[in-house]
Amino acid sequence: MPFDELLEEQLGDYVEVIITAGGGCCTQEGILCQVAVDNIILINDDVRIEIPFDSIAAVRKLAGGAPFDEEVEV
Repeated sequence: MPFDELLEEQLGDYVEVIITAGGGCCTQEGILCQVAVDNIILINDDVRIEIPFDSIAAVRKLAGGAPFDEEVEV
């Protein structure tokens, strides 16, 4: 399955995106709200974050799609 289709299955979930930027990497977190032709859009509070596909190293989320700082009861 293509990468963009895998991401579309995660729409509405809270995700952490690991980004390669220059010589290092960093992370951005938020609700995955759109998968466009060449980028994704996250919303975190009042901030809209656009991340190009070619900058994404990995996408991580908790199994339930909840934010990482919240405790999840099992």
